[in-house]
Amino acid sequence: MSFDSLILRRPSTAKLSPLLLAAGLFVGPLLLSTTTIADPAMLASADPGRVDAKQLKKCAKCHGDEGVSDDPEVPHLAGQSAAYMYKQLQDFKADAREGGRMNKTAKKLSDQEMADLVALYAGKSLPEEAGVSVPDAPALVSAGDAARGIDSCADCHGADGRGKKDKYEAPALAGMPKLFFTTTMKAFRSGERANDADGVMGKAAKQLSDDEIASLAGYYLALGKRKALPE
Repeated sequence: MSFDSLILRRPSTAKLSPLLLAAGLFVGPLLLSTTTIADPAMLASADPGRVDAKQLKKCAKCHGDEGVSDDPEVPHLAGQSAAYMYKQLQDFKADAREGGRMNKTAKKLSDQEMADLVALYAGKSLPEEAGVSVPDAPALVSAGDAARGIDSCADCHGADGRGKKDKYEAPALAGMPKLFFTTTMKAFRSGERANDADGVMGKAAKQLSDDEIASLAGYYLALGKRKALPE
């Protein structure tokens, strides 16, 4: 189950930073759909050292100085897939995702600037928190549900929830804030979010109940050894 995900908050409360992208979620109508995949050559040429300090300061307003969010509606960027984050920025730039300020911000970034930014955040680690126990994986994670045509989450996101480097470049889910996860999944389910490659995530999410989404959210939060943020 590919979570071509992932950002932001609800339109009425969003503090949209210039890089609210990693696992990006904005619950709003999408102007276009896209199957764009990140440019490997551009990512290979990325240099985090070129990132402007002013740009990082803007990103940090919502994502934290080290890419670790303290807001349950905002995703972590630390340790997220560079290819995934790059795609989200490109989608914002092309208006393939509605993200309020994110669309305007992405339009100001060159492809190289995007690649440098995402390389910087991908190179950071999402710190683990003490006292977090990992529960048994829900069946959807390890086996999917063949009767409903749902592949296992691990097929795309890996057994460790850190994402896999394949044609979908599925994002890391481990440690993702629960509220962000559930809001994103419901946006895919309703069709409000539709920029997933080949529509893979939307097809899977449409089959899931609220309880199943909540179970997955709790599991992946714990898998990253992160505690729930106050909502």
